[in-house]
Amino acid sequence: MKILLLICLSLSQSYANKIIGGQNADEGQFPSMALQTNLGSFFCGGTIISEYDVLSAAHCDRISLTGHQVVAGTTKRLSGGVVKAVVGKVVHSAYDSSTFSSDIMILRVEHAFRFNDDRFPLTAAPFAIDRPAEGTPITVAGWGDTDISSGQTIPTDLQYVVVSVIADDTCNSAAAYNGSVLDGMICMGDMAGGIDSCQGDSGGPAYITGTDVVAGITSWGYGCALENKPGVYTDVAYFSDWIALYMIG
Repeated sequence: MKILLLICLSLSQSYANKIIGGQNADEGQFPSMALQTNLGSFFCGGTIISEYDVLSAAHCDRISLTGHQVVAGTTKRLSGGVVKAVVGKVVHSAYDSSTFSSDIMILRVEHAFRFNDDRFPLTAAPFAIDRPAEGTPITVAGWGDTDISSGQTIPTDLQYVVVSVIADDTCNSAAAYNGSVLDGMICMGDMAGGIDSCQGDSGGPAYITGTDVVAGITSWGYGCALENKPGVYTDVAYFSDWIALYMIG
């Protein structure tokens, strides 16, 4: 099994997560969207779920909090928004880096996000309590790779794409992931390929389309936008009790 995580924005033919086949987001379109930086360098996404908490993937954990910041309230990867220092984190104790089981983490920022600040469009996303049904439209957002054919294309502007929830039986078929999709995971994409998340989108949100409800966390997948290899996300509803237990707000 290979990983889709973007580390230092390196591209591989393995598990990767970016937006393929998407478009630029409008300013304020995804007010709970956040990005993570380490000493100023972007590496993962996240979702604001309270004044102090940002939901992300455990595989985005950088171990040390030194230089770890969250940026929100902007569609620009390199400018704008509000910057918050990360001072704490809760990584799921059952996270397994070899299978991506329990790939979920909560980051805690030093100073609260202000949701009534007219300068920056910010809000806390409600998290799904019920798993979305097969076929439910899902909007995935991030600053990940947009064109793997060119080697690496990391956008400046936030991208999004609409995909659909895929049944576990389909995603776990021999032609797809052959049983690697475990409890607590949910497939979202298109079995025909062409649209997907990719390197750099890891840890970011998958919203139920038309709402602010976050139903998935970008986790893993083989390649990007390939036939029979949709994105695999952490199923937020599966971990809703865990999230409620460890978040502050």
